[in-house]
Amino acid sequence: MLKSTAQEIPMFVGTYTNKGSQGIYLYMFDSETGDAVLYAATAAQDPSFLARSEDGNMLYAVREQDAETAEVAAYTFDGDLLSFVNSQPTGGGAPCHVVVGRKHPLALVSNYGGGSLAVFKLDDNGALGERIQLIQQEGQGPDSDRQEASHVHSAFFTADEKRVFVQDLGADRVTIYRVSHERDQYKLVEETVIATPPGGGPRHLILDQAEKNCYVLLEMKAQIARYRKEKDDWKLVDTVSINADGFAGENGAAEIKFSPDYKFVYASNRGEANSIALFEVGKSGELLKKEVYAVEGKEPRNFNISPDGKFLLVANQGTDDIVVFRRDLNSGELEDTGKKIEVSTPVCIIF
Repeated sequence: MLKSTAQEIPMFVGTYTNKGSQGIYLYMFDSETGDAVLYAATAAQDPSFLARSEDGNMLYAVREQDAETAEVAAYTFDGDLLSFVNSQPTGGGAPCHVVVGRKHPLALVSNYGGGSLAVFKLDDNGALGERIQLIQQEGQGPDSDRQEASHVHSAFFTADEKRVFVQDLGADRVTIYRVSHERDQYKLVEETVIATPPGGGPRHLILDQAEKNCYVLLEMKAQIARYRKEKDDWKLVDTVSINADGFAGENGAAEIKFSPDYKFVYASNRGEANSIALFEVGKSGELLKKEVYAVEGKEPRNFNISPDGKFLLVANQGTDDIVVFRRDLNSGELEDTGKKIEVSTPVCIIF
């Protein structure tokens, strides 16, 4: 039985399993020291991206494989171990992202290979119910190698969950959907489209607390495009690089997140940069680059900040480790603790 103290919290890691990983790993993370102790492993195939219900009792994982075997799975978490509940086909290849509603019983899965968004109704017990929508996107971008077709990479609810922002790397666009809810029936209804810079490849997105500024991470250009809401439209204000000055290598931006207090933004870049950038958020929402840190590994994929904001952990997919940075709550600055969690091909970290 898992024994924890007030400073020890569960931390889940999603992985690819082609190099020997078992699947989903559960650690106990010490929020005072930054230490992590492996507690359990749950067998699963390529559970690359994870999401957790607000009450913490359910975990959802994509099975990032081809269209014939791609699934999203639901697990219960009793504070001790994960238990498989059920799974559903996602309707498209290479599902790479899943998000679950806090107010609505919905799970949204982004099919990168299929260029579609799968919408699932959740049962009262958190199990995956029927797929109620499969929204196929169509489009291309100027990069014929990466943007030959739509590649849906992520979906995020607004805070009130009245809308969903969906990022299409292949078509250089963000589509905003309204969440329609009538007589217990749910449907995403397309509302507007934001065109992102050509060849940028929108991957993930964050909104500020007032939801007046939208920050889109462009994977292929390693930039953050900032949009400001003006009435019903979103206007591009500026773009900033997440690289150190003078960097001219290959890009592969992966993750963007606000600090818990919304004063700072962090973004990771794989490619040849292997870095994480720190920005301070200005009064009007502009991003002021403060520092670019080496991640002490390769292919920094997803990263996450501990709930108390004291640590930032980076999943280095290419070097099979998670690097633990201590985070200054006032300045946002990072300091390498020298601690590494050895795990095969880590992709996603959630608390």
